[in-house]
Amino acid sequence: MRRYWALPEFLQIAAYPAEGEYAWPREEVLGVIKWLTEHACAVIGVDVWLATEPGPTIPTPRLYGWEYASASSSQPWRILVLRANAKAAEYVEAFAWHPEDTRHLHETPYFNLTVIEEQDRPDS
Repeated sequence: MRRYWALPEFLQIAAYPAEGEYAWPREEVLGVIKWLTEHACAVIGVDVWLATEPGPTIPTPRLYGWEYASASSSQPWRILVLRANAKAAEYVEAFAWHPEDTRHLHETPYFNLTVIEEQDRPDS
C-alpha cells in the first residue's frame, strides 16, 4: 500500500508492523478505512491477527477474514471504493470471536488490510 506513509501520524503510530505489513486495533483501523476511502483506495481484504512478538499470530483453528468479491468488476472505481470500504468497515465493526473459540475470546484482534489503488485494479 503505497499511500500508507501518507496516513496521519497517529494512525501510523497505532499500527502493529510485521515484515512490511501493518494491522490496527478496531477503532484505529476504522479510521484507516475512512482515510483510505477519502483517498480513493479500496480495501479488498481484511485478515485478523494477534499482535505478538516477534511477529503476528494468526488465530487458529478458525481463520478470520473477509474478502471483497467484486474488485475486478466493471463498476466505476469510486463506486467500488465506497462499496468495498463500507463492507470492510462493517466486517470490522461486527467482528467477534467465534463462541467456540474460547482460546481467543479475551484477545484483542488487530486488522490487517489488503488495499489496492486504481492502477492496481485487477481489470485495469
